[in-house]
Amino acid sequence: MIKIKWILLFCVFLAGYFLRVVYLSQKSLTFGYDQARDAIVSQQILKKDLKIQGPPASTPGLYHGVFYYYLLAPAYFFGQGSPIAAAYWIAFLNAGCIFVVFYLAYLMTKKISAGILAAILFAVSFEATQYATWLSNPTIGVWTVPLMYLGLWLWITKKNKIAPFLAAIGLGLSVQAEVFLLYHLVPLLLWLWLGRKNVSKSSLISFGLMFLATISSMVISEVKFGFKSLSGVVALVSTQDAIVAAKSLGDFILLFFNQLGRVFAFNSYPGNVGYGGVLIIALIVVSLISWSSSKNKESNISWQPFLATWLLAHLTVVSVGGTSTPFLLVGIGPAVAIILGIFLSSWWEKGQRALFVIVLAILLLGNLLMVTKENPRGSTIFAIQKDLLLSKQLNLVDYTYQKAAGRPFSVNSLTSPLWINIVWTYLYKWYGLPKYGYVPTWHGHGQEGQLDSLAKTKDDTKVYFLILEPMGGIPQRYLAETIGEEDSFSGFIEEASWGELRVQYRQKIQK
Repeated sequence: MIKIKWILLFCVFLAGYFLRVVYLSQKSLTFGYDQARDAIVSQQILKKDLKIQGPPASTPGLYHGVFYYYLLAPAYFFGQGSPIAAAYWIAFLNAGCIFVVFYLAYLMTKKISAGILAAILFAVSFEATQYATWLSNPTIGVWTVPLMYLGLWLWITKKNKIAPFLAAIGLGLSVQAEVFLLYHLVPLLLWLWLGRKNVSKSSLISFGLMFLATISSMVISEVKFGFKSLSGVVALVSTQDAIVAAKSLGDFILLFFNQLGRVFAFNSYPGNVGYGGVLIIALIVVSLISWSSSKNKESNISWQPFLATWLLAHLTVVSVGGTSTPFLLVGIGPAVAIILGIFLSSWWEKGQRALFVIVLAILLLGNLLMVTKENPRGSTIFAIQKDLLLSKQLNLVDYTYQKAAGRPFSVNSLTSPLWINIVWTYLYKWYGLPKYGYVPTWHGHGQEGQLDSLAKTKDDTKVYFLILEPMGGIPQRYLAETIGEEDSFSGFIEEASWGELRVQYRQKIQK
């Protein structure tokens, strides 16, 4: 039975990994500013330019950890700068969470069936497959957050000696991934208090030391750069953010449930946010009612309240900013798979076979249909510029070289963030240079202070291109302004497009 269990679990892992990478062969990968920046920084590390400061957070002054850069570095080394290679690597780690999900569900219920079902549901989870190839620092929270809860459960139920270290590593790496994931410290402290009979002083010391070691690069960064995060923390606590300050209590309550509904649905029934969200909320309520009315309840440590605190954990950060960022709830999805797996397993055991088959079929089909519909278009949950796909970008790069026909040419671009050409600089140097033997020059806004840039255009360059990124996140007025500026020194010949991604072929105006 044990061998069959592990063979089945390994098959679930392979199927889950396949679902995550199936469209990478088509280069269906969202590749924007953050992805290009991280690719460059990771390769700087490979050249022994070590880093201690991670990507900036949405709140000025706050920075995520540097761990993500180092995690990407091996993939960019072996993939020779290929974002596709990096996506395969991150997807592998994402799929590895299947084992964590299985083990947690099994530990909570002592039922292999609950573990296997939870693993299957996480394997096909639409949200999990979206995170798997989204090359951005929050994505590693998909497996670091469950790692923390696995360590926590082992700690408070079994006095496991490794558990405090596991919980500390999970929490520390989660904070490295997304600084706001520190909110998981709240349920962790709650459960350490409730399970204090199994929590020794030495285990608390072990947890504290390991947690500090895991976030040590962030501490060093703060010291080196003059504790810049303090201003960000003050702004959050004092609600200096204008958008946050303008909200009322009702707004935050509504936002909390809207965010939960989306995450619950994207991990259960993504075809309908309402149905999926209500389903998981209903299961949470039913599980808590069942637990509270149980005559055999001997302690507060049970899977029902434990999962509830995990599923509802982000309540503590809704009111301090970051209210529109879906990745604040990264790591909640595995808990959705676990509660679904537990209920499905119980329905089967109670003889409710028809309900089991119908619900499982709907969940599997709903996720698979959404994966096949959305994943060919990249990370659509997170991408603001929907057509900024690597496949389309490389088609654009090929187009410019084909029109140039071996002649030197110059590019300008309208980008998000404005006037930062880092995406196209990276693509021309990683993809264009090896294939065509040279890169274009640049004639747009100054790129001083950027991680990398193209050389400035020479006066004798006659072939010009204007790259127009999808307008999501770009104020509309800049489109007319950019084209107007371009018209002052180059003449329009033709335009090619790949969805909302466009490029204009132009010729320099002779003066």
